[in-house]
Amino acid sequence: MNLQLLLRSFEFDELFPTVAKMYPNAKRHRKEFKTAYDLLTTLTPVNSKKNIRYQVIESPYSNDYFFGAQDSSFKATWHEIAGKNIIKEHSVELSDEEIAANCLINTIFIGQHPEQYADSYSSLVGRKKK
Repeated sequence: MNLQLLLRSFEFDELFPTVAKMYPNAKRHRKEFKTAYDLLTTLTPVNSKKNIRYQVIESPYSNDYFFGAQDSSFKATWHEIAGKNIIKEHSVELSDEEIAANCLINTIFIGQHPEQYADSYSSLVGRKKK
């Protein structure tokens, strides 16, 4: 299943509480997250042979491990990211909702957003418009 289909399998209102648990500042920027969700679920995805792979990752800062996807999976346009397939390794203990929420956050902050999201992104990261 690609990211767009995974996001579409949830209503924004049911996904947002999980987003807010992962990114507490989301509560102050609900509108910007909703705008991103709306764009990602309606834009035309680019079919890709690349995947977003959820796996066990060793923390670079400690000896801890966590479940996640490599940041490089999100270094693309939103159209490309929306078309990537989601792969979850067997050892990963994340629900589809947690993966969808994490993908939404990573796409917003790592991906190359479309021009129509520029104002929302500026508001989200605290940058003033030029």
